[in-house]
Amino acid sequence: MREAKALGRPREFDEDEALAAIMNVFWAKGFEGASMSDLVSATGLKKGSLYAAFGDKRAMYGKALALYDHTRIAATVERLTGDGPPFRRIDGFLQTAIGEASRRGDGPGDPSGCFVCNAAIDQAPVDADAERQVQASLGRMETALAAVISELWSETEAPASTLRRQARHLMSVYFGLRVLAKAGAAPKVLKDAKDAALESFVTA
Repeated sequence: MREAKALGRPREFDEDEALAAIMNVFWAKGFEGASMSDLVSATGLKKGSLYAAFGDKRAMYGKALALYDHTRIAATVERLTGDGPPFRRIDGFLQTAIGEASRRGDGPGDPSGCFVCNAAIDQAPVDADAERQVQASLGRMETALAAVISELWSETEAPASTLRRQARHLMSVYFGLRVLAKAGAAPKVLKDAKDAALESFVTA
């Protein structure tokens, strides 16, 4: 992509880097809290270049959610369905929420919680496209959790409805932990909640 300078000479900019910067702004501030000035400052681009590359503010938000899904949610799904004992993968999934609390302020999105979780509260109730994107991301995570939970039933084929219920229970715990971490809950509080959730439906 190119942005026209005042003297008319084109300037190259990396669209992927710009979109990542846009995502981090919306992730930290939400849709209403993020101003065009914030987006301009984060990307180093002029408004006209932002609009030309990504559309209006609402379109930018949708693209930011899509990027989060393609990167952060995809990475979560990959870890859940990857190698290693299934119980350990589930424990690691919940542990990431506790990690957010201990890394407070050390990287993009900290302590902003989960962007999908934020969007579910911030924009899904008022924007149909945001709701669709949030539900798609949640659906991917639920399917991955159901798959790894099924591995724990090594000698018995669990009904699909049971796997889905347990996956949804873990999803609720995970997002609850993310919200608590964002609110500043102590790591021990988060660990206790995580351990109780694991004990409630499976034995190591």
